[in-house]
Amino acid sequence: MTTIATCALAPTYDVAASLQRHLQYIDEAADLGADLVVFPEVSLHGYPPSVPSTELAPVLNQIYAVAEAVPDGPSVRAIAARASERGIHAIYGLHEAGERRGIVYDTSVLTGPTGHIGSYRKVHVGVGERLLWRLGHDWPVFRTPFGRIGILICWDKDFPESTRELTLRGADLLVVCSAWDASPGDHTANGASVRLYDVYDRARAAESGRWLVSSNFVGELGGHHYIGRSQIVSPLGDVIATTGTSGIGLTRASIDIEAGIAAAYAAWEGPYLMRDRRPETYRALSGELTPVIDG
Repeated sequence: MTTIATCALAPTYDVAASLQRHLQYIDEAADLGADLVVFPEVSLHGYPPSVPSTELAPVLNQIYAVAEAVPDGPSVRAIAARASERGIHAIYGLHEAGERRGIVYDTSVLTGPTGHIGSYRKVHVGVGERLLWRLGHDWPVFRTPFGRIGILICWDKDFPESTRELTLRGADLLVVCSAWDASPGDHTANGASVRLYDVYDRARAAESGRWLVSSNFVGELGGHHYIGRSQIVSPLGDVIATTGTSGIGLTRASIDIEAGIAAAYAAWEGPYLMRDRRPETYRALSGELTPVIDG
């Protein structure tokens, strides 16, 4: 059995306070016997505030000021040290400083008992986000003692190709670090943003036959109202643990990763993901045909 914890995190732009929250939740998750704890998108630094493009300069300056190198930034080293000390894996997000000033990535980092393991740079970067972050270009899968992990960041989970690519590369566990918000009045359990968040979590898990863990902010910051709902979803698309839309802190579940995947295969008469795919027919996806939709 593997115990997974995921955090509904109250957001802040105070990096020192945020680091302490991360360390405290790592301690709490370790005390609960967790093998892995997951945090939201750019959890360490906070998702940038919503401002008009004409007022973006102060936001960019703040991002440049707090961005850290991976794996050598001070907060990155502090989190790695605590995870190593407590014998736990942790996935969290930050503004990653690129090769030179002005290049920043939206990155999620995986660290564990042996130290830094790897990181993922967000591939599907939204139109407004491209004013802040460069695009990632790969889908790494990381080996851990309890299974292979593929990481996504927020907007990535809207695209079925993301989890399919990670699954075909061998991921057993799909981890989604999010900063998923809602328009005013839409953050209730029946709101459209909450429904879509939940639908994507469950669909991405079920269509891949893999476990999925999502983590999100909860509360308000920078003009965003975050919906929470950090949760753990089975390969059959069942939510087995959730913080709901208002809970702050950790929820956890002990899961049998291999048995869950086997149950999904049994439900669909075997490893359908490989057996029944017809990639030779996906001609628009492969670029052989020009898509009708113009992006």
